[in-house]
Formats: sequence, C-alpha cells, structure tokens
Amino acid sequence: MRITLLIIAGFLIIAGGGFFFLMTTISEDIERQYSQASEEPLVDFAHLFAALLEQDVEDGKIDATRFREGFSNAYKREFLARIYLLEKREIHTHVYVTNEKGIVVFDSEDGKREGEDFSKYNDVYLAAKGEYGVRASRADLNDSRTTVFFVAAPVFHRGRTIGTLSVSRPETAMAPFAEESRKLVLEAGLFTAVIVFGLGTLWAYLVLSPIRKITRQALLIAGGEKESLPATGLGELRTLSLALEEMRRELEGKHYVENYVQALTHELKSPLAAIRGAAELIDDAMPGEKRRRFLENILSETTRSEDMVRRLVQLASVESQSTLEKTETVSLSELIHEELAGLKMVAETKQLQLGEKGFEAPCEIVGDPLMLRIAVRNILNNAFDFSPAGECVEVELRESDSSVELFVRDRGPGVPDYAEGRVFDRFYSLKNEVTGRKGSGIGLTFVRATAELHRGYAELTNREGGGAEMKLSFGK
Repeated sequence: MRITLLIIAGFLIIAGGGFFFLMTTISEDIERQYSQASEEPLVDFAHLFAALLEQDVEDGKIDATRFREGFSNAYKREFLARIYLLEKREIHTHVYVTNEKGIVVFDSEDGKREGEDFSKYNDVYLAAKGEYGVRASRADLNDSRTTVFFVAAPVFHRGRTIGTLSVSRPETAMAPFAEESRKLVLEAGLFTAVIVFGLGTLWAYLVLSPIRKITRQALLIAGGEKESLPATGLGELRTLSLALEEMRRELEGKHYVENYVQALTHELKSPLAAIRGAAELIDDAMPGEKRRRFLENILSETTRSEDMVRRLVQLASVESQSTLEKTETVSLSELIHEELAGLKMVAETKQLQLGEKGFEAPCEIVGDPLMLRIAVRNILNNAFDFSPAGECVEVELRESDSSVELFVRDRGPGVPDYAEGRVFDRFYSLKNEVTGRKGSGIGLTFVRATAELHRGYAELTNREGGGAEMKLSFGK
C-alpha cells in the first residue's frame, strides 16, 4: 500500500474512532443532562404543592378537594407556548398524594391510581422517612423514552408527617429538546468530520508531496536521466533531499570518471598502436618517401588523439551539468552566420553550395554561447564532411513562441538502417565514404546533450532523395 493511502487510512480510522466515541459520549450525556433538567424543577414543584396541600389538612387528615378542582381546571386550560421549535399545548406534569399509610388519596390523572398502595415505591417510602424521595419508572421496560420521573415531598401537620405528595413528569416532555440537541450535535459533528477529513487529506498531501517528488526524481536518475534532486520539503525531508542529491553527485561523478577512463583507454588504443608501430619501423636507412609516409601517419594519429581528448573534455563538461551554469541572450542567426563564415574555405574547396533560410530575425534564446557554438560547428562540419562535391548544404532557422529550431540538410549517404537510434550514442560513428575514416563518435553526443540542456532535443533523419537532416530544437 502506498504511504499516502496508508497515512490517510490511519488518520481516518483514528479520527473516525475518536469522533464515534465523542458523539456517543455527547449523545448519552445529552439524555442525562435533560433528565437532570427535568428532575430539578420537580423538586421545587413537590415542595410547593406539599406546602399548599398542608393548608387543607383538617384533624390530621388530608383534604384534596381544592387540589382536585384546581388541577381539573388547569388541565382544561387552552394555551399555546412556542418554545423554540416546540409547540406546547397541554400540561404534562401530574401529582398524586398518599396518606401516612402510603395509600393514594388523590391522583391528578382522573383519579385512576386512588386507593392503591404506593408505600413501597421509593419516592413515597423515602419522603415519608424524611429523605429525598425520587424514582424513575418505565411504562415499557425496553424503551427508555417511556421513563417517568417521580419526586416526592412530605406533607406535615404540627411537625408530624401525615403523607406525601409526588410530582411526576414523563421524559417524552423533554424528548423534543433532547432530539433537537442530538440533531444539532450530529450535524455539527458530521460537518466537522468533513472539514477535518478535507484538511487532513490536504495536509497529508502537502507533507507527502516532497517524498513523492524525491522518489520520482530518484527513479528518473536510476533510469539514466540526468536529474538533480531539488531541496524540497521541511525539516527532515529537506535534509533527506539534500543528502540524496549529494549522494547522487558523488556516485555520478565516480561512475562518470570510470566510464570516461575506460572509454578513453579503449579509443586511444588504435591511434597509439599506429603511432608506436610507425615509430618502431622508422630508421635512417628507410627511403625518404616511405619515411615521409610514416611521419604523416604519426602526425595524423597524433592529431586524431588530440582531437578525441579535446572533444571528450568538452563532452565531459556538458554531461556533468544538469542545468546551465552561465547563461546569456544568444542570437542564433548571428552565431550560425559566424560559423558558416569560418567554414567558407571548406565549402569552396569542396565546391559546396550553401542555402540559408529564416535568418532575417535574430532568433534569440537564453543559453550558453560557447556550448551552442560548439554544437552548431559539429553539425555543420558533419554536413560538409558527408556532402559530395558540388552539392548544396541547406541551413534553416524556424522560430515559434516557445522554441527556435535549426535544420541542417545535406545530400550525403544518409543514416543506414542499422545505425538509426544509435548515432547519438557516445563513441558510435559511421565511416565517411569521402575520407574513408570514422569520426570520434563524440560530436553528436555533445550536440544532443547541448540541446537537452537548452530545454530542447536533437534529431537526425534521412531525407527523401538521399541525404540527412539534422534538427536541433532549443526552448526559449
């Protein structure tokens, strides 16, 4: 599982568990709080009604006549009380009175419990003993919403308890308020959960984004791409990215040196062997013409070796860069004109014609002028070297909003099928049919590296009718 999904899933499980526990606790607490809120006023009512009832005691006996009339009239009253979202139209509070034996002598609910013995009920039993008399009973044992609370107060006559008065109120009277509170808590909880989930997901993405970026860059490097690891993230992640970039540079430098030492050793074997063989064969007794031929061979191979070392140094300088170190605005039109002027003598010697197109505009890009000059010189030299005498070398510039493209076309032998896709590989070269010799195999590698550093690419294809077309694209 990806670390992003793992962290988000873990966050959701922890946050979801926390929210569930919180919502359950609050929901249960709402019910308890409303039960307490219902019970508290019942205590007041019980003692107030008991004090009023004590005024109707005669000869130590409770006379509930006026109580009966009063409650009967109260229950018949018509009223409408809007309490927030609740519309109240009837009285839910009831009262019953017991004598000193616990027998009900008055019941405000149409007297249905009068004559029953309530002496063992907690509210009556405790109140008769002078303690806090309270009980809760359910009409349906399996439904907490059917709970009715009873609070009793003693009825005194001349300092003696002669009965009790119990006030009752069903929990359903407070249920709308409790349900409304639960609804509000649930809505607020769900809204908060959505916000927390969204912010948590965004935070996880922001925190893990640098890790994904570092991983992506590392995979590109492992695949052979020249990518640097930017310093990204905060704290430990930034330190990690810097450490990985430093490690990349160290490893890349080590492998680079190893590869170049091996390549240079391999490529210098042939010219050094030729130089050594010629040097061993030359002596004073050798005819002058033969000696001159051996000396020319030594000079030629020496020049070839020097050219290879020079080009390797140039290529090493380019390939060791992941970004351009020094840049300035360069006019490709001017730069190419200067290089063509330097090759004018070569063109005249080989009787080559030059076709120029698209040089009216400066075609400016931001880049390294020396690097661009060497790349242009390489592809122009290739076109001149492979072009037969009397043919035309076409040079064209095209400019768009995002790039400048250079095309160099010749009428040489083109690229053989077996060499397609390999011409830009380091040390891969084709035999020049005119000179009969192979190149260093470094020039086109340098050209491609230069184009890529300038946010572009290099492409070599065959032309219809013979010849090759080199295309260089540079980003603006």
